[in-house]
This record gives sequence, C-alpha cells and structure tokens, in this order.
Amino acid sequence: MKVRLERGRTKVVIRHLPPSLTQSDLLQHIDNHFASRYNWFAFRPGNISHKHQRYSRAYLDFKSPDDVLEFAEFFDGHVFVNEKGTQHKALVEYAPSQRVPKPGTKKDGREGTIYKDPDYLEFLKLIAKPHEHLPSAEIQLERKEAEQAGVNKETPIITPLMEYVRQKRAVESGAQVNDSGASENFVSSFVSCLGYPGCS
Repeated sequence: MKVRLERGRTKVVIRHLPPSLTQSDLLQHIDNHFASRYNWFAFRPGNISHKHQRYSRAYLDFKSPDDVLEFAEFFDGHVFVNEKGTQHKALVEYAPSQRVPKPGTKKDGREGTIYKDPDYLEFLKLIAKPHEHLPSAEIQLERKEAEQAGVNKETPIITPLMEYVRQKRAVESGAQVNDSGASENFVSSFVSCLGYPGCS
C-alpha cells in the first residue's frame, strides 16, 4: 500500500517483515538511509514456529511528513530474504494510532520517602540489635526435664474426701494406713461402736 503525504501524520508501521529478522538488522537497513530522521522506534519480533508463524513488524515516528513519504517510497515493497532464501515483501503504511509514548515517566511522589518512614526506621533498629543465640537443643531438653522433675516432686494435695475414703478402705481391709499415728485400738473401738447407740 502506498503512503500518501498527509500533514500531521508521521508514524508508520512496517509489516510483513521476516519472522527471523532481528531489531539490529532492521535498524541497520533503516539507518543506512534515514539515520537521525525519526524520533521514535519500536520493534515487535515475529514467531518462527511452523504452527504459529507470525511476521515481525516495526513502528517509526518521523520528524516530518516529508520523511514519511520518502521512507515509504524506499521501503514499501522492499524484499527481505531470510537465511533459508525465502523472500518477504515489506509493507509500509500509516500506523492505526499516531500516538507515541512520551519519553520518560512521571516521578513517583513517594520515591525516597521510605528513609523517613517510622516503621522502616523501627525495622532498621530491630535488625541492628545483636542476635540472641538460643541454647542448644540438649540444654533446652535438660532444662525441660529438670522442670518436669521438679513438678513431680511436689507433695500431692489430699482433700478431706480423699482422706475419708482412705480411712474407710483401711477399715474394710483391716490394714493400718493412717500416717497420723492412730493405734489399732482406735480402729477396733471405732468398729465396735458402729452397731451400738450412744457410743461416742
């Protein structure tokens, strides 16, 4: 397709470029005749797989519409030959969108403010502190065993109900288990008084 001179349109696209064509090779072709005559360049590589073969393409934004016309006359229909000898006829036309990315990006207002952030400063203080080395696993195991042994050595709590049950079992079995020093006479007198009224 021929590109006709249109004022205000300076961005073109080159289509049907060989899929194996590299950006450096294409720029070498372009710069041989149009070096420093364009402001912006973008290359989209193709796909050389047999199932999903896709042509490469390139976008250029020239400094003047006259440069666009001269470039189209030179490159439109230009034949590129790949390494296998296959010929690819380039097609130059106006890009659907004439917009060009702006050079440079907008600076983020928060850039560099992390060095004043209180959470970040607190984090720096935390990592600056010397590391506390925990005791080895053997030492921790020994401490835990010592703590458990200390707990096991504690005197068990005996409630009045438990003491009563013990005394009752001792009476029924006829054995002496009372550690308070009660004599066998006390037990026998207790047993003899069970069936008589007024026994105290």
